[in-house]
Amino acid sequence: MGRFLFIWHKNVINQLTFNEILQVYYHGFPLDFAFSSYLALFACLLYWVANMVSPQWVRRIYILIALLMMQLTVVIHLADAEMFAVWGAKFNRQALQYLHSPTEAMASSSEAGWTGIAFWWIICTFGFGWFLIKHARKMQKVAIGVKNHLVLGILSLLGIAAFGIGSRGGLGTIPINQSVAVFSLKPAANLAAVNSSWNFLYYLINKNEVIDPSAYRYGINTAQGEALTKWYHGEAGISGKNLCANEKPNVCLVILESFTAYASGYLTGHGNAMPFLDSLNRTGLGFTRAYASGDRTDKGLAAIIGAWPGQPWQSILHEPDKAAKLPSLANAFRQKGYQTGFIYGGDLGFANMRAYLRNAGFEQLIDEGGFAENEKTSKWGAHDAIAFEKFLGMNDAAKKPFFHTILSLSSHEPYDVPGGPYFLREDPNRGFLNSIAYTDNCIRTFMQKCATKPWFENTLFVFVADHGRDLGLDSTQFDRQGHFHIPIVFWGPALSKDLQGKKIDKVVSQTDIGQTICQSVLNIDKPYFPHGRNMLFDNPSSSAFYVFNSGFGVVHPKGSVIFHNQPGACTAKSGTKGLSDSLLMLGKFMQYSLIKQYISY
Repeated sequence: MGRFLFIWHKNVINQLTFNEILQVYYHGFPLDFAFSSYLALFACLLYWVANMVSPQWVRRIYILIALLMMQLTVVIHLADAEMFAVWGAKFNRQALQYLHSPTEAMASSSEAGWTGIAFWWIICTFGFGWFLIKHARKMQKVAIGVKNHLVLGILSLLGIAAFGIGSRGGLGTIPINQSVAVFSLKPAANLAAVNSSWNFLYYLINKNEVIDPSAYRYGINTAQGEALTKWYHGEAGISGKNLCANEKPNVCLVILESFTAYASGYLTGHGNAMPFLDSLNRTGLGFTRAYASGDRTDKGLAAIIGAWPGQPWQSILHEPDKAAKLPSLANAFRQKGYQTGFIYGGDLGFANMRAYLRNAGFEQLIDEGGFAENEKTSKWGAHDAIAFEKFLGMNDAAKKPFFHTILSLSSHEPYDVPGGPYFLREDPNRGFLNSIAYTDNCIRTFMQKCATKPWFENTLFVFVADHGRDLGLDSTQFDRQGHFHIPIVFWGPALSKDLQGKKIDKVVSQTDIGQTICQSVLNIDKPYFPHGRNMLFDNPSSSAFYVFNSGFGVVHPKGSVIFHNQPGACTAKSGTKGLSDSLLMLGKFMQYSLIKQYISY
């Protein structure tokens, strides 16, 4: 029943053929049996204890526990279906971390199909309840008829032993895990085969599991991997250009929630929900093929501020001691005598963002606690119009050159933006696009006000999305390059004249912003960010590496690859065989190297 709910609730069935659905059930059976054994093991223990105390209570306890287990199973499977629709993943370490912030988690679930969830919950509760009552009456009669407690005890112990072996997946050295259900190159098929309840229990028990880097080695030739990495970072033909002609320009970094390139008419021809940012793209320095490193805001912060490409599970921010070891833009600016500050209309306690930003060198942090109660009209906190006004005040109050950053929030679910509508065209994603258009309008107002300030003429503005979004298109599915395609724009009076109005079509990464600013604004010659590149250099690799839950992708102007760690195979590729093979080797080596570095921190 649980797998049926997962497949049907969010139209996962549309991604699978009939034969694949049959294989999903077949390959998912080992985990189904393992989870059923867990439940049977628990029921066996409970049944024995209850019968020793009072056989009359066996039926009632059996029904109560079974109903609770059933409802929990239904909720888990439906939640997994919702999570797959948004993240392309089931419950995992990242989701487990977000449960520590229930308010934000509820705000993120605003797009959930609550009507469908309620319908299935009622159907399953009443249907299973009716079955249990009939079945439990027979069990009670058997229990009352058993007078010999010794016989009952022996049977219970045998059952406990059998179900204990079943829950472990047999007598082998290694216990059963999710990989037994992986059989296809389609992520949807593999995720449907994994028993959601077993998966949920696994991450609860193994939330602090130690990762083995060798599991991600994939027989990589180290010499080839290092050569490809050198090619990826190669900076042949240095342009020598600086982003700014001015000495010590102010820098405003604007990180935009979910600003996917597919909402930009200029970048992709889709959406057209950010006309003002598109105008900045045309008149400033715009990168048409820029890609996010990860798929969540916390991953985006680590990539933009710390040039950390990430690893195929939760963000490094969830382990503050590791995140604190990353280099950061804020610390680079502080070393040059700049004032640093960060503004967010929501709660910086979410996903350990406050700990990361403080360790990264931001002297002034303002989040929802710095806003009046009547200003916090969003489920996340203060909407972007209010936050940008606060950002303007932070710039006004600066006593020396500043590096200030703002993270927007209004284009996050539930898209409850005030006023409008701002996006008028009919579109399946109209609510999301309307929130993008609202924030775009907030940026327009902010920039108009900035133009009246004395510090404006010596200021560089950097606009970048924290991550992309799935818009229901094949090209924007959770592991596709379209999901990671984002805008990156440098604009402002301080931008060098020869870069104004310049469009760059080469492939770049979100992780390149830090190194570009360090070398082309702060004049730091040495590589400050080991994983970043200067986007103004004529880099022959022109490629980008991104990670998602249990996999990675590599994008090149003439090809791309997508690799899933389960089933340990390349699931999509384009370009010539030689190019795709090189991109795959590069991606594998980068993932392995990043995981080794992550573990060593």
